[in-house]
Amino acid sequence: MTKRNNETYIQFLKRATKECELKNITYDEWGDAILGTDNVYSSDNLRKSYYVCKKLLDKIDDDAIITQDDIYLELQELKDEIYKEKCKLQDANREKRANLRVEARFENLLDVVKDNIDFMPTYEIKDFKPRVKNSKKKYAILQLSDWHCGAKVDNQFNYYDIDTMVDRAMKIRDKAMEYCDLHEVTDLIIEINGDLVNGAIHVSSRVESEEGVVQQVITVTDVLAKLINSMKPYFNSIKIVTTLGNHGRLTPNKADSITNENFEMLIPTMLRDKLTDISIIDSKGLDFVKYEVDGKVIMLAHGQNDSISKVVADFSKIFKVVPSEVHLGHTHSYKDINDCGIKVTVNGSLIGADDYALTIRKIDTPSQNLIVYEDDRCIYEIKAE
Repeated sequence: MTKRNNETYIQFLKRATKECELKNITYDEWGDAILGTDNVYSSDNLRKSYYVCKKLLDKIDDDAIITQDDIYLELQELKDEIYKEKCKLQDANREKRANLRVEARFENLLDVVKDNIDFMPTYEIKDFKPRVKNSKKKYAILQLSDWHCGAKVDNQFNYYDIDTMVDRAMKIRDKAMEYCDLHEVTDLIIEINGDLVNGAIHVSSRVESEEGVVQQVITVTDVLAKLINSMKPYFNSIKIVTTLGNHGRLTPNKADSITNENFEMLIPTMLRDKLTDISIIDSKGLDFVKYEVDGKVIMLAHGQNDSISKVVADFSKIFKVVPSEVHLGHTHSYKDINDCGIKVTVNGSLIGADDYALTIRKIDTPSQNLIVYEDDRCIYEIKAE
C-alpha cells in the first residue's frame, strides 16, 4: 500500500487504517503498510501506535498536519488514563483485601473458639427466687461493663480473678433483681458496654495472647449467658445491647488497631447461640450504638474515645437526634451527670482497684448500674460486696 499523489498524508493514514481494519490484518502488517521498509518496531509497539494513531485520526481533519508533539501528547494522555484506571483497580483491590482480612480473621477466631470451647471450665450460676409482680409495663436498664475477665489483681485493697468475677457478677444479679422486684419492673434491657475481657493490649506475645483472649471470651460469654438465662423467667422480655471496649482489640499497638478488629465482636455472636427469644442489638464493629426504649433515645458507648463534657454534642451530630441519655463505661468510676436535662451516666467496674488505679490514686468499690424508669427516674449504683 503506497501513498497516492492526490491525497494528503492524513488522508493516506485514514485510508490505510480503514483498509487494514476491513482486511483484519495483524499489527505487524499494519506497520508494514504504513511504514514500508522503515518498519523496525515490535508487535507490542505497533499495537500501541495503532490505537493512538486511530484515536488521533478520528479527531482531526484530512488536511491537518500531525506533528511529533501531537502524537506525544496523545500518547501521554493515553498513559495517564491507563494509570488512573490502574490506581482505581489498586484501590478497589486494597479495600477488598482489607475487608477479606477482617472477615478471615474473625472466621479464624470463631474456629479457635470452637476448638477450645470443650476444654474451658464452665461456671455455675446459682438459682434464686425473686418476686416480680404482674403490673403495667415498666422498664429498667442494667449496665454491665469493665469486667476484665482474665485479669489477676492481688494488692492490699483488692483481690480479683475469674472466680471473683463470677462471685461479684452474681451479687450484682441478686441485688438488681431485688430492686426490680421492689419497683415491679416487667421488661429489662441489659447493656454489655465493653471491656468484658482483659485482652492482649499489655502483652508482647501476639499468638499466645490471642489464644488467651479467646479463652477469656469463652469464659465471660458462658457466665453472661447463664446469668441472663437465670433472670429470663422473671421478666416479660429481656433485650441486650452490646458495644466494644478497647481491651478487646486484636493488636497491643493502639496505632495499628482499627475499630472493627476486636475480640469482643465474638461475644454477641456466641450469645445468640446460647440465648433464645432474647433480642440482641450489637454495634456492628463500632464502640458506640443507639437504641430506643419506652420513648427514650439511649446512646451507648464504651467511652475510651469520648469526653463526658462533649459526648452529648458529639452523638447528637452523628445520629442527627438529641439523646435522652448517654451511657458510658471505661473509667471504672460511677457518675450520673445532668447536662441540660440529658443524663450522662458512667458505669463502674467489676475488677475494682487494679494496679493501674493505684498508680493514679483511684480506689473505687466494684459496682454496676441499674436504672429504673417510672414516674421518677431511679438509679442504683449496685456494689459488688
